Amino acid sequence: MARIVEMTADRFDGMNRIDVEAWSDWATKKFGRAMVFPTKQPVYGTYLDGDPEGSFIALDEHEQPVGYIFTRTLGKVGFFGPFGVVPRAQASHVGKALVEATVRYMERAGCTTIGLETMPETAYNLGLYSKLGFRLFTLTLRLHRQIGDGPRELPANVAVVRRPDDPLLARVREISLTLEPGLDQSKEVGLLRQYPLGAVLTYEGRGGVRGFALCYAFPDTVGLYPPSDKNDLRIRMLGMDESHCRQVDLGRFIGACEAYARSLGRSTVTLSLYSEYFASLQTLFGLGYRVHDGFPSLVKLAQRDYHVPHPEAVSLYEWAG
Repeated sequence: MARIVEMTADRFDGMNRIDVEAWSDWATKKFGRAMVFPTKQPVYGTYLDGDPEGSFIALDEHEQPVGYIFTRTLGKVGFFGPFGVVPRAQASHVGKALVEATVRYMERAGCTTIGLETMPETAYNLGLYSKLGFRLFTLTLRLHRQIGDGPRELPANVAVVRRPDDPLLARVREISLTLEPGLDQSKEVGLLRQYPLGAVLTYEGRGGVRGFALCYAFPDTVGLYPPSDKNDLRIRMLGMDESHCRQVDLGRFIGACEAYARSLGRSTVTLSLYSEYFASLQTLFGLGYRVHDGFPSLVKLAQRDYHVPHPEAVSLYEWAG
């Protein structure tokens, strides 16, 4: 039986070998030809620093890494991923042990919503998660658009912040709480202080900051996902105060994000949202965004049934790293 220990940065090289081997094996099986999945090692630090006590690695009897898992907590909302196990260890309960370790951590951290996102074609994962009490609750959609020529200047009520200060993070926390009880996205935004992966855009309206968009402008994923390369801007999170903002504000803010993308020389924008946010989905369709892919969100609930509290609100993000 593998031994589960806390992840540390000095194990990143070993974990990277797991990551590449596990995902390359999956991609080869899916597409019927040998594929080498690219490394995500440049962003491991952002995963670890978010929840350093909630990320784990599995070691075999020779103390060699055979599996890993990262945990993310956003207030009382917790989820895990990326998560990988080398093919030779996938029948030895390593995955189950890693998931159980991360769930215990999230329970200790006070999370009332515990979940993950996985690709539906991964039958092994779906079976594992179902046995551990997770259940399907929604589809997460990734949307993508070629933005073409257009404005590069941001409107007067939108600002670009590369190192968010404490007052801004407090405002991000307040906006998050209007979208979902216990949700706090400020920690994810605050990682920009350590990792210059992009910027947070702020949306002023009705006397203060009413929205934020965490925009990544680095090649964080490639291959099977929408183009996330030097030509792409990914909106990792976008939230707008539920009591003050409506779909018209989302349209304006997305336009500002696209202008920001053009100012960086980017030609595409990628973003994600839950399918329950139907009003926002229709707004994005009207702006020319189209679904690139989708995968189910599975959730294990510690206290109550999970649902999107405000389906008309503006909340764009995904649990997958």
